[in-house]
Amino acid sequence: MNRYGRPTGWEAPAGPGPRILLIGASGFVGGGLWSHLAPRHAVVGTYATRAAPGLVRLDLRDETGLAALAADGFDLVVHAAGLVPLEAAEADPARARLLNVRPVEVLLDALRGSAAKLVLLSSDNVFDGTRPRYTEADPRSPVNVYGRTKAAAEDLLLAKGGHLIVRLPLVFGRGPWANSFLARLAAPTTPARTDLVCAPVYLPSIGPALARLWHRTGILHYGGADVVTRFELMSRVQRALDLPTRVVPAHGPQAHAECPRPPRLVLRSTRHRLLGPTLDTALAHLAALGGGPGAS
Repeated sequence: MNRYGRPTGWEAPAGPGPRILLIGASGFVGGGLWSHLAPRHAVVGTYATRAAPGLVRLDLRDETGLAALAADGFDLVVHAAGLVPLEAAEADPARARLLNVRPVEVLLDALRGSAAKLVLLSSDNVFDGTRPRYTEADPRSPVNVYGRTKAAAEDLLLAKGGHLIVRLPLVFGRGPWANSFLARLAAPTTPARTDLVCAPVYLPSIGPALARLWHRTGILHYGGADVVTRFELMSRVQRALDLPTRVVPAHGPQAHAECPRPPRLVLRSTRHRLLGPTLDTALAHLAALGGGPGAS
């Protein structure tokens, strides 16, 4: 068994592989991908405002720069950037579309005629949360602006063919530079929804899984092994890291009322058998890393 509680061989082997452009490598999920991929492959990673060692600056709104970099002979272009906070997208739909949809159009134009594959990281928020679980074949019905922009970006790739969409659920863990998840536990009190159910996935498991799946095309789901409420997840993280915050239950409109949220988002795949590690395994690994919400 490896450190993620999966059989040996689940992680992608080190060694020669594709030349990769990782857009958004300074972000939370992008940073997790960078940590796994950069030691194993030839990777160029980008940042927008959060400078980090080894990354090159790129603003998604710089369409000329984005297109030129993407067309520079990469085998894979992994797009992990955009406007992620649901509340921010809901408050400014035009900005959400500018950052979540338009760059995908630019990337596809830049890659036209080449053998490069675009890998788009998408979201479980393309669904409305009314089903017990969602596979790749289930119809989308987003209830918030963020979900609608991700669905629009997906449509662009599906219309072209030959590219890959990987939908992810709530991601938890500690990133090398950005720690948007643990920042939620930095205040003295942490409200957490009891009526939102998810299958969260541990950040360090995404890179190995992606490396096993990026030869595919179309849509793939990658979810966590355990199904929990947001309250259960945050409570277990708080206990595992012995954080001073107090996790308190929240329900319905009293939390994030300005942004509709699907009540149950459980991603499962009919196209592969990979799942993220169990919460017990992930939290043991996270606790061993040490540090509080602000640690890198």
